[in-house]
Amino acid sequence: MKFWTSKGSAAEGIPTPDELKKSPGYPSLKSLQEGPVAIIECIEKIPCNPCETACPAGAIRIGSSITNLPALDEDKCTGCGVCISSCPGLAIFVVNLNYANGSALVSFPFEFVPLPKVGEEVAAVDREGKEVCKGKVIKILNKRKQNRTPVVSISIPKKYALVVRGISVNKNGSSKQNNSPKGRNNENKMRVLDHPILG
Repeated sequence: MKFWTSKGSAAEGIPTPDELKKSPGYPSLKSLQEGPVAIIECIEKIPCNPCETACPAGAIRIGSSITNLPALDEDKCTGCGVCISSCPGLAIFVVNLNYANGSALVSFPFEFVPLPKVGEEVAAVDREGKEVCKGKVIKILNKRKQNRTPVVSISIPKKYALVVRGISVNKNGSSKQNNSPKGRNNENKMRVLDHPILG
């Protein structure tokens, strides 16, 4: 399985694999291999608990202090994905390593326009917005209860399942343009909404 490189969330706003593995919201490899499971990439102690209240299985626990990191109960998590659109930090994903032979299904929040179409081939990107591989859109959930945060599910080669965290779509709907802040017209300015933690 491939991993990504980062100087850490404090330096780049992108957590390292080690930072995530120490997080109580990151599932074990055993759970990842058993079927769809939520991955909570929240490593900042901030006052926030929508994921806990949204989970129908009671698999996410914040506890009495609202600044606790969300903890995932892997035995209760069904991988339903309800928590994805509830997270204001866009920090929750669902990964299914058993989606198909050699392919994984990655579900993530998507707040760009236009929305891709089911069946479309897209550029799958990592946490920095860099293209990792091609993916195929399998499902899009965009119901009113999701509070204007569609959830897109794409199939990708299994080896990239822990690296891919989104897609890149440009204004005419093709998957060529990089939507990351660093990829926009050589502009290094970052909007708060684009920030992987604050956004």
